[in-house]
Amino acid sequence: MPADPQSTLYLVLAIGVALLTIFVCVALIYLILIFRDVSKILEKTRDTAERINEFVIKPVTIVSTVVDRIRPIVEAAMERRAEMMEEGSRKKRK
Repeated sequence: MPADPQSTLYLVLAIGVALLTIFVCVALIYLILIFRDVSKILEKTRDTAERINEFVIKPVTIVSTVVDRIRPIVEAAMERRAEMMEEGSRKKRK
């Protein structure tokens, strides 16, 4: 066992640095594990968002596009029907 105070100080500092190094290594390992779990969660979230986009948003977009294309045809048919109804009521009045 060292007798002088300087040797004792160096021994205590060496033990402290060794313990600090071990603590930092363990903390880094846990940090790596946490980041890996976060990466897995983000990938699952991305997959879920992609599925939602594929099964919900794309069909809604397609239906919206179809409705936008059909709307003028339906409006024209409704106008013709209204005109025919007006002509029919005019003929009944005469």
